[in-house]
Amino acid sequence: PNFMALQHAAIKVHDIEAAKDFYVNKLGFTISEIYLPGTVGDFSFGLCFMRCTSFHHDLNLVFWPKGESPPPSKERSLESVQTGLHHIAFQVASRVELEAWKEHLNEMEVEIFWGPSIHSPTHPEGDGFWGENHALYISDPSGNCIEIFCDMAIMDPYTNRVNESWYRDRLSRDGHSPTVSDPPEAWKP
Repeated sequence: PNFMALQHAAIKVHDIEAAKDFYVNKLGFTISEIYLPGTVGDFSFGLCFMRCTSFHHDLNLVFWPKGESPPPSKERSLESVQTGLHHIAFQVASRVELEAWKEHLNEMEVEIFWGPSIHSPTHPEGDGFWGENHALYISDPSGNCIEIFCDMAIMDPYTNRVNESWYRDRLSRDGHSPTVSDPPEAWKP
């Protein structure tokens, strides 16, 4: 059977207090439950379940007792070769909401290290990357990269190409002629 959606992400954080402050006070999450290290089964780590929807959790912070995890990298980049999580992405409804997030993050003094940008190899304002969405990138205090985005491309399941009418409508919503460019070519294995 098909998956319905990617519903949540679990990320490791180096300092649970700094992480809670960031996700609750700067990004607006609510804590559903929190369990201290060593209190869940035989696991040495703790769990902090957070939500931004009505689900029990959309994000799970995994943490160890203070001082038992390495400090975060000072590098705030999507180009780190370290294995593990690359980024998590949170969807917003529109460019208006994405712009509101940009303003909020600036007020909270959260560095936007990339964007806002339009990921597209064919859009007139595109940055040459794939995905056909509008996005900006930040990182949490542990260095986990976060994408906030809107307008993810709708795909045509028969051609494996960006849906033509969705693409043309998005160009119009972005203030361009719907014929100024074409959707990217279909990916072929």
